[in-house]
Amino acid sequence: MHKNDLKLLTESMEHVYTFVSDSYDMYSAARDYGNGDKMNMAQIHTLSLIADNPGISVSGVSKMWNRTLSAASQNINKLVKKNLIEKKKENGNHKTIHLYVTESGQKLSDMHKAYDRKELTKVAEVLLKTHTMDELKTALKVIETGITILEKNKSS
Repeated sequence: MHKNDLKLLTESMEHVYTFVSDSYDMYSAARDYGNGDKMNMAQIHTLSLIADNPGISVSGVSKMWNRTLSAASQNINKLVKKNLIEKKKENGNHKTIHLYVTESGQKLSDMHKAYDRKELTKVAEVLLKTHTMDELKTALKVIETGITILEKNKSS
């Protein structure tokens, strides 16, 4: 790689920072996913994770989302207060708490998944107006490599 190519790539990373910052703002914003109650992405995705993994523990949610136990617990407690999930101790094990969605939690999780499919389809359609499928596949590979780099940096 030439020095000029490296310099251009490094300077272009500012666009990545802008994208990440704007994405974080979107992630943090509360929105209605179909039941009239506004929730942020962390909460709704935690709900869907529990719906897809009935009986998962708080530490299981924490590991799957790569978040601290405290952050996972906070989101879970908010969902309990909204009567979207419930905590249960099972099989004589009073130490581990298992998480399950309530009926209203399952309905909201299903609405969220439909919402995501619709919104992601819109994004894909816009991207395909400007980029080829091969370009998008390459971009996804770059993002996957970036995630791997971030995970390695977290563990070191």
